[in-house]
Amino acid sequence: MITWNIKAKVMVFIFTVCVAVSCVTGLISYISSKNALQELALTKLTAVRSAKSSEMNIYLQNVKAEIQTLSENRMTIEAMRDFKNTFETSSLHLSDLGGLETLKKTGGLLNDYYLKDFIPALEKRTRRSYEAKLFLPTTPQAVYLQHLYIAANPSPLGQKVKLVDPGDASEYSRVHKKYHKILESYRKKFEFYDIFLVDSETNDIVYSVFKEADFATNLSSGPFREANIAKAFNSANVLEDPNGVAFTDFQYYEPSYGSPEAFIASPIFDGEKRIGVLIFQLSVEKINAIMTGGGSWQEDGLGLSGETYLVAPDFHMRSVSRFLTEDPPGYFDALRKLGYQNEKIEDMRNFGTSILLQEVRTNASIQALEGITGTDVIEDYRGVSVLSSYEPIRFGDHTWALISEIDTAEAFAPVVALGWALGLSSVLIAMVLVAVSAVGAERITAPIKTLADATDRLGKGDRDLELPVTSQDELGHLTQNFNEMVVNLRTQRQVIEQKNSENAKLLLNILPEPIAERLKSGESQIADAFPSASVIFTDLVGFTAWSQGRPPMEVLSMLDELFGSFDEFATTLEVEKIKTIGDAYMAVCGLPTPNEDHARVMASLALGVLQRLDDFNQRKGTNLKMRVGLHCGPVVAGVIGTSKFIYDLWGETVNMASRMESTGVPNEIQISQAFYDALEGAYETVLRGEIEVKGAGKMKTYLLQHPVDDVV
Repeated sequence: MITWNIKAKVMVFIFTVCVAVSCVTGLISYISSKNALQELALTKLTAVRSAKSSEMNIYLQNVKAEIQTLSENRMTIEAMRDFKNTFETSSLHLSDLGGLETLKKTGGLLNDYYLKDFIPALEKRTRRSYEAKLFLPTTPQAVYLQHLYIAANPSPLGQKVKLVDPGDASEYSRVHKKYHKILESYRKKFEFYDIFLVDSETNDIVYSVFKEADFATNLSSGPFREANIAKAFNSANVLEDPNGVAFTDFQYYEPSYGSPEAFIASPIFDGEKRIGVLIFQLSVEKINAIMTGGGSWQEDGLGLSGETYLVAPDFHMRSVSRFLTEDPPGYFDALRKLGYQNEKIEDMRNFGTSILLQEVRTNASIQALEGITGTDVIEDYRGVSVLSSYEPIRFGDHTWALISEIDTAEAFAPVVALGWALGLSSVLIAMVLVAVSAVGAERITAPIKTLADATDRLGKGDRDLELPVTSQDELGHLTQNFNEMVVNLRTQRQVIEQKNSENAKLLLNILPEPIAERLKSGESQIADAFPSASVIFTDLVGFTAWSQGRPPMEVLSMLDELFGSFDEFATTLEVEKIKTIGDAYMAVCGLPTPNEDHARVMASLALGVLQRLDDFNQRKGTNLKMRVGLHCGPVVAGVIGTSKFIYDLWGETVNMASRMESTGVPNEIQISQAFYDALEGAYETVLRGEIEVKGAGKMKTYLLQHPVDDVV
């Protein structure tokens, strides 16, 4: 029989080296392929991002050029002048419809429109409650025009734009008929949601294409004076340059049923005089179409999980999420796992968009909003690892982040396949090497496996181990050493367990169990503030005189028996004894475990203490008396000492409880006003009156009697 020594067993090194070379080669190939694929994917993403950025910049510049062109167009100037003049006189025709009060009355068409059409549609989208009086027009012009073009408009909600001439023969309707089709055609061709003309002097919206609840309202005093359309108007209305443009970012816009809307505005000049402001309500669908490629993400090269979106400085989206569009349930589930509130998820569901609702506070959005262009591997707003390419996109004074991303799982799918192929080849090589080395490896690995299994069992707590020594080489010596180590560990474990048990019992005799557990868990300094707890102090009256001349053991035995009965009763009430000092006894209720009923519990303890003193006097034939003081309030408790621990408490509440005892009456329980209030009438008391208390002056105190439901 051949005896194998360590030198002979080096043969196994051949197997290890071969496997290692195979694994390292495969790993290098895998990492190189992954890096190359990542670089390729990021390059592709950057190309998509650049294309979207270019398209978005072209759109924004076109919008700017379109509003500049239309605002200086002669037709627009004439329309602004005509609408401005006829808007003020439109209310002259109120009498033809029964007068202002008739149109405003409850049950009329205008009231019914807001109560039955507009408010329900707005509440359904926003899931909030509104009162119609917040939106009902009040000026004669607004009442008249909203009645004709909205309330009495036969077209359904969302299609009021179809009405060209309401047939009232007013000058305003003549002007409306003249320009409405032209402006509506312009709106549709350039894909705006709405177009507004606003009087620069009165701030009235004298015309809108779409005819929503903002039509004919005033942007300085009307219901939408705080909306972003008013901000766009106010910014444009002070511009001296006819080509000046003001833009306001997306906000929830109530006239469009709470949808996120953005506005761009430009002043209208008639010669040198500013007569109005032209406002475009930008189409969310147009921006979404650019960012999503019309829903053709795969055709744009973004695969099954890629997307491009916009983020504003408030770190919320300004275009829709692909995942909300394609898989709303999966998208909402991902947000719930990230801790999103159901209310926000329901808003996304109702509005059908993530604009203003989806927060994107990622490294990509932060970098882009700081003006940095780059690429990175990050976690996106769903908590999913993605490849991200980002850049800032600017429009006027506004900066948005344009971000293109794709899930790393999809981007690295070919690398994963390569990894499997490399892994399979490594396995095949290893199998060949195993077959070649099988005979020798068995002899080498058997004792090592035995030692490894024994080590696992030892780690799991099995101390009854003794391995057979089957060789005289280094492994044989190692087995002997292992057996000796097991014997030593077994002996040491028994000693440690005995010491730990003794230490645990000793610690619980000094500290409350929760505090002891915290100390054992590693807390070196323990101090807690408790907003409300009750403290009791007792002191035997004349004990010093009684104990003089008596044997020390007799005095000790008496105190041990008496205070032991106090401890036993306190334990049943879950009251924490703090300490005894000579013949004084101190305890607290309400910590370390809070107890809302601490005052009543402590009152019960105080009565029980006097009862046990009386029982003790009857058994021993003594006539000991005791003063008892109670107070409640905030306290601080903690462990004092480093080598010798004591759990103590301090604060004004402790001092006042001590004063209640020291100024008390023998065999009576003196309580403070605070403790009296905390009892809430659960115990009968006797007013002792005002007494002088050190450090507090005159204080009203009471003597505790018994629970109010006790039979006297």
